[in-house]
Amino acid sequence: MNIRASATIYYENFGIRGLLAISANRVCGFPKYFAAPTVGIQHPVLVRLRTSDVELYKSVLLESEYDYAVPFSPSTIIDAGANCGMTSIFYANKYPDAKIVAVEPEPSNYAALVRNSARYPNIMPVYGALWNVDGEVEVFPGGRLKRKWSFRVRTGAGCRAITLPTLMHETGIDEIDILKIDVEGAEREIFSNCNWMDKVRFLAIELHDRYFSGCSEAVDAVTKDLRKTQRGPVTFYSRKKRLTTSGHSS
Repeated sequence: MNIRASATIYYENFGIRGLLAISANRVCGFPKYFAAPTVGIQHPVLVRLRTSDVELYKSVLLESEYDYAVPFSPSTIIDAGANCGMTSIFYANKYPDAKIVAVEPEPSNYAALVRNSARYPNIMPVYGALWNVDGEVEVFPGGRLKRKWSFRVRTGAGCRAITLPTLMHETGIDEIDILKIDVEGAEREIFSNCNWMDKVRFLAIELHDRYFSGCSEAVDAVTKDLRKTQRGPVTFYSRKKRLTTSGHSS
């Protein structure tokens, strides 16, 4: 993003304060963060300047990218690929009684997630990457621009890899009311070893076939009994029947 485009997006979203903050950061490297108050959001959100945070802030909190009218009141939410916490914050304000587990594998994003979620006792940050086996993965910058939203994971070492059943066990979750996934293509691996979909009531996912072919196929193969809706970059899968205590539809 060039300097003029960067200044424009900060001005459009944060007014003159945002423009001054990004200008000062470019000149002297300070401030590093901008506290952005948002209508309907309980606490100001810390946006890291000159990162993708401003785009996430706009799409998730201002444009309500994940706002889907589910016909129930969720009590358990897992946010996989939580980045700096925008979606977890959105859910925490929309569903203040829900338990939210936010999983993020990239260290600087995880640090931002911890800061942003500190005032929300119902958000539990977890450092790690959702994967198809428990173990370790490598986190690496992907995409042509190698910006904050394009970190990916692959087989390797350096970051904990965790399966959804293990994550549920460790966080005390038996069933997932909302599972949000934005993992830059790792959904292909995650859903290729999926024996847990009957524990999920609603799935909101960004599919990345543009990076890795087969992402949509892997997800569609285990969501055949769910209703599929596309809105912008997010695909929603909603279960037609509610879960029973055994995790099966009724």
